[in-house]
Amino acid sequence: MADQTLADLQRRLQKLEDKESIVTLLNQYCRHVDNHRWDGYADCFLENGAVKFENGDDVVGRDNIGAQMSSIGNRFQGLQHSLTNIDLVIDGDQATGSCYLWFAAIVNTSKPHEYHGYGGPYEFTFRRTEAGWKVATVQLRKLWAQNPDTEGVFGG
Repeated sequence: MADQTLADLQRRLQKLEDKESIVTLLNQYCRHVDNHRWDGYADCFLENGAVKFENGDDVVGRDNIGAQMSSIGNRFQGLQHSLTNIDLVIDGDQATGSCYLWFAAIVNTSKPHEYHGYGGPYEFTFRRTEAGWKVATVQLRKLWAQNPDTEGVFGG
């Protein structure tokens, strides 16, 4: 009986640790982009990770993801990504997750009232690696937008 209780406790603790590790990964995912650290952002992904877009123009591969984000993000002095309502399901060395995004991009931070904002639900898949949890896939469904996308990079 004691062995079973200990094994159950160890499984529950592992699940909590896995969830905390993935939340930390998601925070790094946002913080790297917001601070224009494209290599750090790309490192959040598996080597063959994918960013999926509603229009079908998916970006596959860590190097391609970093390059694509750099080409978009460097147009903006200010970026802010906020994730809420994070829900994770752990299944061994794989996990799925969902959350909501609130995002703002500011071309010139001396004019913070001139920003493009949008948001919607994110869907993620994750895989545990020797280096820790990594993003396998991510897809955002854009539900709303605020103010014009003056740079024309966020798809409508």
